[in-house]
Amino acid sequence: MDAQWRNELEALQQLLASQQSQIITLQKKLGVSTPEDEADVPAAEYRRVFLATAAFLLWDSIAMSIAAFTSGMEGDLGQVETLLWPMCWTVLMALVLGTMDSSVAGRHALLIYRGWAIIQVVVIPLLWWNSGRREVAVFLFVMFIVNAIFWPWMGKMMLETLRARGALTTQAQLYTNRAMKVLGFQILLAITALAQGIGRESYARVYATFVFSVVLSSSWVYLTAIFDVCNVDSRAVAKLRLSPLQATTLAFWGVNLLAGLAGYILASQRRPSRWASFAVGYVMMGSGWITMAFVGRLVYVARRGRDVPPAASVKPVDALGSLDLPGA
Repeated sequence: MDAQWRNELEALQQLLASQQSQIITLQKKLGVSTPEDEADVPAAEYRRVFLATAAFLLWDSIAMSIAAFTSGMEGDLGQVETLLWPMCWTVLMALVLGTMDSSVAGRHALLIYRGWAIIQVVVIPLLWWNSGRREVAVFLFVMFIVNAIFWPWMGKMMLETLRARGALTTQAQLYTNRAMKVLGFQILLAITALAQGIGRESYARVYATFVFSVVLSSSWVYLTAIFDVCNVDSRAVAKLRLSPLQATTLAFWGVNLLAGLAGYILASQRRPSRWASFAVGYVMMGSGWITMAFVGRLVYVARRGRDVPPAASVKPVDALGSLDLPGA
């Protein structure tokens, strides 16, 4: 008899545990916060992530500096770094949004973001200057000063707005997963470009791959900012019922995306036109800069609370979810 009662008790405990797990899963799907979602995780939980990120960014900066004083941007090392560089932006924003459940780690992530952006103000223009493209180097110097100010600010505004809506752990996991999908696709692009060989004649193809990879990273951030942080209604987009600011932002983002897709088409060719590769690069930079301004304005409005919905109605967009890799 005792054995029978014991077996029934164990069965009831297993049933209760299963039901509790289902309730927690349903709460996460509905956007209902659980105690675990709201807990502030110690920064020590992310120590290894910070070390790995810092090592990757340090390598990128050192290798880019070496390329600037040796073979230039069209040398082998310069081309390898051209393919790796867009991944730095993805990793940094993933670090910012992925540490949402730790206030201390989030601040540290923003410091790393700001420090790396400041380094780029020197490294990137120097690389182009020593490669003989001095007019572009001057333009990039100004552009990266703006980047060093804008992107850390953008990351901070996005982080603060999303943290205020709760469900910190769930949101951190979602944005980390999204970033890993984009990063995985960027790695695949880099491997494909390197597998076709690198050399002086391959730079146009590598640069076209670079353009597409940059647009992948920025588009993920823009979509997250527009639809999650700023709560632009996707149904309103489908019906073209947008405010002038929202419509303009999406229009310039669309131009930026088209430049990236043009880069992808050129990257698929064995020897694409050098002129065409640089042309799509200039369109990508110009439209991206304008898009930055409009997205920044949308984020500022959302952060001021003038266009923020109730927290329970916020459902993160599956930004660039179509880029899922097999087995990911």
